[in-house]
Amino acid sequence: MSIKRIIQILLPFVVICPWNALGGAIVGIDLVEVVPSQPTEDDIITFDIYGWASQEPSWVEYDEFSQNGSSLQLDLYVNTGDLYSYSDWTYSKQISTLPADTYTLEVNSFDYDDGSLDDTYIVEFTVVPEPMSLVFLGVGVYLFRAVSA
Repeated sequence: MSIKRIIQILLPFVVICPWNALGGAIVGIDLVEVVPSQPTEDDIITFDIYGWASQEPSWVEYDEFSQNGSSLQLDLYVNTGDLYSYSDWTYSKQISTLPADTYTLEVNSFDYDDGSLDDTYIVEFTVVPEPMSLVFLGVGVYLFRAVSA
């Protein structure tokens, strides 16, 4: 069989076959929401993540969360099925309270099967002081000024 004939036989397969059938699945992140959108020091914070995969079904098998000062990292390991069809996945991660500061959250999606990093989404948010703390601070400053005058 000639090389030309082999190419004629294989070319339709390559064109018709899903591109990811020859490799692993691809997982991506569409959106990361911080809930509440402007948390206080007393709020439990939830990260709602919406993503997609090139295979179905897809779901987050497990996550790894780490914090280094005001830098937060959430690695998601997305498991995919073996059907070559687009699918959506969602995931929520709840963390404890954080002190007032501006934080950067980096969310990475990995293919669970081969461990490859497929997508990164970065979001910045600010944790504000609890409102009553600001009231007490204001009253304290007022009393301090009144006593020292």
